[in-house]
Amino acid sequence: MEITALDPPMHRAMELAWESFRAGSLGIGAVITADGATVSTGRNRLAESDPGDDPLAGTSLAHAEINALAKLPWGGHPDGVELWTTLQPCLQCLGAIRLSTVTEVNVLAPDPLFRGVERARHLNPYIGSRWPDFRQRDVDEWAVLSLLLQTHVAAFWQVAVPGWNEVLPQIGALAAALVADGELLDLAAADADVVEVAGALWGRLGEGVAEVAALADADG
Repeated sequence: MEITALDPPMHRAMELAWESFRAGSLGIGAVITADGATVSTGRNRLAESDPGDDPLAGTSLAHAEINALAKLPWGGHPDGVELWTTLQPCLQCLGAIRLSTVTEVNVLAPDPLFRGVERARHLNPYIGSRWPDFRQRDVDEWAVLSLLLQTHVAAFWQVAVPGWNEVLPQIGALAAALVADGELLDLAAADADVVEVAGALWGRLGEGVAEVAALADADG
């Protein structure tokens, strides 16, 4: 079974997402590059008290994109930087991105809760100026794995997220099965890397590709 390769920055973002999941947070990672070189990284640390090498932990601000953006110096990289994230930015992160020097945003997986949020660019001319280009990567098993991490967290803690499982029933079912048999947590405990995790689940991840592709194509 051949695992699709990710661009190096997105691969690193998925490594960070897996680190986030293993630490008990939401499983989202972000990387910022300039001229092809990584200049900062960040991961979701909502459920953690130790910020590690990220500025924020344990607060509602501790999102992957904000942790990555907070490492950029004010006024630095005036020619712009590129953001790579494993999940479509939420409203909070979108505001931080717009006020940064990010010129391009590469998204691995769409977020069921924030489809259409980029239409904020049309609120007024100032907000719309210097708006970054958003690029949704073609949906494959990696996008499903990205969404599975957050879905597993919600299933494990039995937290209902209205509007999530309704559009991702296959991923919801897979998350429930993995919570029941403990396989994903076993992989985390065994110190498996994200490629090993993808390899262990790849055939089952394929079952969710169609619904994620439909979500990515939907005009939220």
